[in-house]
Amino acid sequence: MVVISRKLRLIKKMAPEIINPNARNKLVLLCEHASNHVPKTLDRLGLDDKALAEHIAYDIGAGDVTRKIAEMMGVSAVLATASRLALDCNRIPADGTRFPAHVDGWDIPGNVALTAQDKHDRHQLFYEPFHSAAARMIDQHLAAGFRPIVVSIHSFSPTYAGETRPWQMGFMWNNDTRLAQALIGLLERETDLVIGANKPWSGKDLFHTQQLHGEDRRLLHTGIEIRNDMIRTEPQVLEMAALLADLLDECIHREDL
Repeated sequence: MVVISRKLRLIKKMAPEIINPNARNKLVLLCEHASNHVPKTLDRLGLDDKALAEHIAYDIGAGDVTRKIAEMMGVSAVLATASRLALDCNRIPADGTRFPAHVDGWDIPGNVALTAQDKHDRHQLFYEPFHSAAARMIDQHLAAGFRPIVVSIHSFSPTYAGETRPWQMGFMWNNDTRLAQALIGLLERETDLVIGANKPWSGKDLFHTQQLHGEDRRLLHTGIEIRNDMIRTEPQVLEMAALLADLLDECIHREDL
């Protein structure tokens, strides 16, 4: 069993990656699962390089797509810099699955038998910096006179828990369907991609980031899921980012939204 060192509390908070921090317009991008990095003090959670390169550790390609969209559109983006296995920023603080001990057939030794102090420390190190930065970024846009669309970029594996997923992209919502449905409509018009509506994950269940920074603030929002076999190479990332940048730009300028 991996024992979590008390030195964890001495680590500097994991500041998120901020892209275009001074941009002020009608879009803010968020990426909760951009990194597979685990601080050394956590002893890699007992995992080897193979495990940390898998979808269990991060959303493969999602960070690259987020960065490229931000570059293409000149918009702000906030990306988490620690693995979702250290703490999943897209889970409410009371959700025990934000420190998973088992994921899709993999055991995570460093998340077994965590104490209340361990969980508190990780919350302060990983959760607070990301969500505080996202809130500040949106506040700054609002203060400048913009009501930004808030979009989270995720990826998902072609198979999960032994089941094949037919979707190539998916859009998530909880109560406000406007942006997700607009993007689905545009994709169905422009492409032959297989699109999931609240698939492969549903915003009714896993929507913490968008609930907190989008719906609760009455801003247009959605979570975008991209199957990770479509964004593993640089050409794939460029193609997907260009497609999403075009769609988001159209939504930004639609008066009906």
